[in-house]
Amino acid sequence: MSLLTQYVKPGSAGILGLYLLVRTTIGFAAPLTVEQAVNMALENHLDIKIAMNSEKQAEYALQSTQGSRGISIDTSNTFYLKQIHRSAATSSSDITLSLPLYSGGKNEGNIAIAKTDVTIAGLSLLKTRQDVKFKTISAYYDVVEAGKTQAVDQETVNNYLLHLDDVKAQYSAGNVAKSDVLRSEVELTDAQQTLIKAKNSYEVAVNTFKNLIRWKSSEPIEFVDDFQYIPVNKTMDECVAFAVEHRPDVKKYRLAIDEAEQNINVAKADKKPSVSLTAATGWGSNILPKDDNDVYVGVTSSWNVFDSQVTSNKVKKARSAADTARLELTAQEETVELAVKEYFLGVREAEKRIETTQFAVHKAEEDYFIAEAKYRVGEGVILDVIDAQLALTTAKNNYIAAQYDYVTYKAKLENAMGMD
Repeated sequence: MSLLTQYVKPGSAGILGLYLLVRTTIGFAAPLTVEQAVNMALENHLDIKIAMNSEKQAEYALQSTQGSRGISIDTSNTFYLKQIHRSAATSSSDITLSLPLYSGGKNEGNIAIAKTDVTIAGLSLLKTRQDVKFKTISAYYDVVEAGKTQAVDQETVNNYLLHLDDVKAQYSAGNVAKSDVLRSEVELTDAQQTLIKAKNSYEVAVNTFKNLIRWKSSEPIEFVDDFQYIPVNKTMDECVAFAVEHRPDVKKYRLAIDEAEQNINVAKADKKPSVSLTAATGWGSNILPKDDNDVYVGVTSSWNVFDSQVTSNKVKKARSAADTARLELTAQEETVELAVKEYFLGVREAEKRIETTQFAVHKAEEDYFIAEAKYRVGEGVILDVIDAQLALTTAKNNYIAAQYDYVTYKAKLENAMGMD
């Protein structure tokens, strides 16, 4: 059986036991899985709420733009304090109804742009959700890794305490020199300092995670999920192709090209005539129109035949913006490809390190057992014990780092691919 397919690896039982002890000594804790943490983050994260509001704003903008094709009614009233040749004050009122019949494609283009904006806002929301999911998974396993590292450092301190007792016993019997006691005490102190830092790193990781999911309760959290190897079965090229096709931000860049081309059509519409159906009525000083007031119905058209190249320059600007959008899409696709390849290689590297560091833990445990046993019977030297303990601590921490580097790189890869 492959080493990677085992959930609890040989040689890690002691670390796992210490880790469970570390996270249960804080008292009653609320159990929390990765899936539950992700759901909490997706529900509570402010970035998602902001993105949702942006989507609503885009929908309102679309509804407003669609109204440009409907009927509009304008009213106006003018009150004259004094008119020439008249002593009394007078007033005039008008009501005008207008229905656009032809805008040269301007109204249609603006509506198409507004619809694209709604789609882009939806993709932005999706990308935000994916990013929050990745951050939550990463932060969750940062806590688990920090807890296991703390457990290893606690185990190292415990080993040095036991070893110091052996050294003092050997010194009392006259078998070793005072320098062995002093060296053991120094190593114990150094290990205790490392443990203090590990405890602080764990607390920082927990607080970072709580802030991410907006955990407001004072109740501590029990992180119940542990490392489990789940292989990445796609090739690098398949991952890149999937990312280019599915990443929401890449889709946004494609839509930006469509939007830029629509802007060209909107700019060109200013060169074309506009036609609308118009109905109007007006009256003088009366509060309301009389029955004999005339109602005018007709067709209004306008055409700007000369504007000093204003429209032409707008069209040129829109075409340049479309070219820029195409270049930005290419740049984004290349950035995505680079990121996917980097994280894919990180996954493969971590896989290999899990295998090799697990093997190193077994050998380091055996070496420490032998060095400690030889020193206990007076056949070894203290330097061998210290070196063996250092090698064991390093091997276990490397093994833990390899496991959670794999988890992090896998999460980065899935996020870079746009997997929801």
